[in-house]
Amino acid sequence: MRRLIALVLMGLFMACGVDNKYNTYYPVNFVFFTNIYPTSALTRAVESPGMFCIVKPSSERKVTHLKLTPNQGKWEAPDLDLVMNTAIGNEKLSYNNMGAGKGLIIGHSNAFGLKAFDLQCPNCLEEYGMPKYELHWTDNGRYLECAKCKRVYNQDNDDGYIVRNGHDGDKMLIQYRYVAHNPVDGRLVVHN
Repeated sequence: MRRLIALVLMGLFMACGVDNKYNTYYPVNFVFFTNIYPTSALTRAVESPGMFCIVKPSSERKVTHLKLTPNQGKWEAPDLDLVMNTAIGNEKLSYNNMGAGKGLIIGHSNAFGLKAFDLQCPNCLEEYGMPKYELHWTDNGRYLECAKCKRVYNQDNDDGYIVRNGHDGDKMLIQYRYVAHNPVDGRLVVHN
């Protein structure tokens, strides 16, 4: 009996180690309907391998807007500033739970499918304890860079590892566990 309990506990500890790449500390509960915004940069990012999009909510005159910054392509203004003025978009959904600093990077990795990362630099967030160091696109949208620490991250892989200016023991991008898109009803969901 003791052996069985020991094996079960060991299995649990090992399973916890696998989950460490996903963040559960910063709440994320993002829902978006691609069928309502079929030409948006976010819709294209979800459907196109290698494309990612920074997503940040803002409030303008009590209406939520999703501000989008894609890593590639030429866009019309309405596809980058989405007014959430439908009953689904503005009244039934909350955009308060969007990670450490209320911003996500969502897209479709070339090799690993849909991915969602936090917009905050994980190393500066840990070092300074404040969500005020957002990542931005660099190298023509190929990578993400922190303006504070100058670390450069690769979002187009399974882990969000550092490609430049890293140090031993650095953290990879904060990644969220569940990202799914249902092309039938257009629902995109990200949560941890």
